[in-house]
Amino acid sequence: ARAALARAETELEASRDELEQGREAARAAVAELDDALETAQDSLRTTRAAMEAAAEEATAERAALQTNLTHALSRASSAEEAAAAGNALEEASRAAAAAAAA
Repeated sequence: ARAALARAETELEASRDELEQGREAARAAVAELDDALETAQDSLRTTRAAMEAAAEEATAERAALQTNLTHALSRASSAEEAAAAGNALEEASRAAAAAAAA
């Protein structure tokens, strides 16, 4: 009976050692996964910040292009109006010259 008890105690101690080794391996794996998660989260934050900055820049560029387009269209409209006024002035001058000649 003593021999069986001694064997049982030895097996119990071996099981405890094995359990402790498993716990240590699990702690190491959890720490490694935690580090990997932190690295991934840092990368995600950096990527998100870069994307937000790029979106803000694109929005600002779009607004500037829209402003430039509005100004260009306004200038084109003014140029067309000036050309039409010039044409009308030429026609009025011709009509006045014709009337004076008659």
